[in-house]
Amino acid sequence: MVVQVELSKSDTLELETNSPEIKKFIMWLDGLNGRPTLNILERKLLDLNIDLKGLEKYLRYTDNGYQRNVIKKTENYELVLICWKAGQKTPIHNHNGSDCAFLVLEGVSTESIYEIKSERLFNTNTRRYSPGEVCAADEPDIHRISNDEDSNLVNLHLYSPPLTEYKIYKDE
Repeated sequence: MVVQVELSKSDTLELETNSPEIKKFIMWLDGLNGRPTLNILERKLLDLNIDLKGLEKYLRYTDNGYQRNVIKKTENYELVLICWKAGQKTPIHNHNGSDCAFLVLEGVSTESIYEIKSERLFNTNTRRYSPGEVCAADEPDIHRISNDEDSNLVNLHLYSPPLTEYKIYKDE
């Protein structure tokens, strides 16, 4: 289960004041004329030096699944702070029509990658990402993100264009 909260405009402005790196990133995103490539998104996220203390007020968690804290959503992108408690995970899903890249801000993010073979879903790889690392997933990728650790996990996700359609797959 996922809980989604959209930050108000005043909360977003306050967050930008508390995190100049996110403000700079949003200004760059707003200045684009089209969809950035996944490689560019990955480089931009890797260049961010975000102080988590400036975001504490916006790090919201839920006991029922994980929480998506939407910072800003336009027709070209969606910027989201996603917070997981220990043991929480997304369903297995794709990003039908959207690229996804995220920067790990706190904790360790585990990405399980899947492929469909002979109409069956198979886990083909698992990767772990530590703070400061970026995971970038192309449109056709099928994956699950999970917090397999005993501490909280916070990722800054960028979807381009915004995530509107996706397919959820049955668990193995």
